[in-house]
Amino acid sequence: METSRAVRVRRAVPTDAFSVAALHIQDERERGATTPPGFLDAFADAWLRDRARRTWLAEDAGGRPLGTIHGTRVQKLPSAHRPAEAWFHVSLLFVTRDARGAGLGERLLRELVAWARTDDVTRIQLNAVPAARGLYERVGFATPSARLMELRLDPPH
Repeated sequence: METSRAVRVRRAVPTDAFSVAALHIQDERERGATTPPGFLDAFADAWLRDRARRTWLAEDAGGRPLGTIHGTRVQKLPSAHRPAEAWFHVSLLFVTRDARGAGLGERLLRELVAWARTDDVTRIQLNAVPAARGLYERVGFATPSARLMELRLDPPH
């Protein structure tokens, strides 16, 4: 698949619940998991209820979902000895097999980073499989531990 302007990356909205769930199921299947009956509905319902979750969706010109990135924004409560910073944990970055190799994973990550910079997020972290480390490093992530990768952002002005 060629990288094309026809592929759109955008924040997911409630009507995207089943698209996000279907992409999650594809990821689960690639990892060898069998999804139980009713999982699509259960996942979509849970995704809709999760107010801390942020999700971006990549889709082709016809609206077919090609990839997603999502995770949770964690807001620390104010304290007298530290700022009330926020951080983000990426729980899934997934691109369909037919769309891989066209830079879509990087586009999804960069969209997340751009949002984080506008929402007072001071760091983004994720658990990285070895095969994806190069992608994360291209976007600026570093390795504070064997599996964890992190991107520290400048504090808001």
